[in-house]
Amino acid sequence: MLYTFADASYDLRSFEQYAQVASSSDAFLFWQDGVWALFKYASVLADCNAELYVLQQDLEARNLCLTQLAPNLSVEALSLADWVVLTERYTPQFTR
Repeated sequence: MLYTFADASYDLRSFEQYAQVASSSDAFLFWQDGVWALFKYASVLADCNAELYVLQQDLEARNLCLTQLAPNLSVEALSLADWVVLTERYTPQFTR
């Protein structure tokens, strides 16, 4: 399953539940203001089994880089074309 996060204001309990149920065959994509959730919930994501992705253009729009945002997480930055490939690979998709 592909979980997409576009907001920065998820409550901790809900976000922890997503991270706990995610398996190694799932992926989390952070885009728009969701890129801030990588920083806000880095400790929760450290124990998450899902693959972690972020949309590169949204990092750049906020003048951020992954080493600032999530230095201890394994997060891959994606182009828009990469995002399309990701959505083809992971089904179903859950937008939060």
